[in-house]
Amino acid sequence: MSWEPIDPSKPSDTELIGDEPFDIISDALDRVVDCYQKDLQRKPATIELVKTFEHVLAPRIFETVLEGETTELVSVSFKTKAIPKRQKYQAGDFVKAQLADGRFVFGRVFEVGPHGPKVGVYDSAGLESPLFTELKKLKLVVKVFPIHKELMEARSWIVIGNLPIDELDNRQPRGPLMISGINEQLNAANCFYGLPHKKRCGLDGLLNR
Repeated sequence: MSWEPIDPSKPSDTELIGDEPFDIISDALDRVVDCYQKDLQRKPATIELVKTFEHVLAPRIFETVLEGETTELVSVSFKTKAIPKRQKYQAGDFVKAQLADGRFVFGRVFEVGPHGPKVGVYDSAGLESPLFTELKKLKLVVKVFPIHKELMEARSWIVIGNLPIDELDNRQPRGPLMISGINEQLNAANCFYGLPHKKRCGLDGLLNR
């Protein structure tokens, strides 16, 4: 199991989050949604979901958190904002994003797994409108590894087309299981091309040099 600081820009922080707790809570969330869909034929509203969490956590906070002996949970708040309709994606999708110098770079969704869509980035900086059949022959400069699905849905990478995944695609180099709250694939691509990027531990492990 891997652990990382809540704020990745502060690697010395002692408050940590990890992938296994993510998976456990994700499974529980799926079960809650299933209950609403089975009994009410709809997904829960945001406030219903937050209040369910609050009602479970409040009476048990003394036994579940480090500060439980001296802390009482008063309420759990949330904040939402309107966004464009979420972008859909699937394995085989070609995607593009803009580098720090304004050029486009292209990548691919090689797999959609439990930890999020797995995206690799081609050596494609500055290409304008490449053919997909030619694009897929290029070397990956950033290995295939997971990206937060929320980043894909929010168009951090724009889906521009699709070709079926084949054996050549399956042989592309895989990176570590690393998911962060920033667009790490684009961050790594900027690093590869010597452009401004966020300096992160383990970044070299994401590059295909």
